[in-house]
Amino acid sequence: MTDFEVAIYDKERKKDFMKVFGTNIVKVQSPIPTKIMISGEEKLAYFLDLKSITEDQRERLIEHISERFNQPLEFVKEKLESMGVPILKDHCGLIIHNPQRWFS
Repeated sequence: MTDFEVAIYDKERKKDFMKVFGTNIVKVQSPIPTKIMISGEEKLAYFLDLKSITEDQRERLIEHISERFNQPLEFVKEKLESMGVPILKDHCGLIIHNPQRWFS
């Protein structure tokens, strides 16, 4: 279980997260954001901890990604693990549980 979560504050993204996960707080793989490219622009993002979501959440996530990016469901299912789910740093705040384990 990860000690790292993000709370989504961006209004539009928060709606998406509430629809898919039933909450705007989700677990992420690392507290250190990764550089990603979006529309030719470098952004910082955390990555959703896919092991922490339920099967129902996973199915809703796959459907959401498929609809939003106009991709076939089977393609999204096949690529979800390898591509991951980035969460832009600008859209959220980081929560670290048990910081003494990480920063002592």
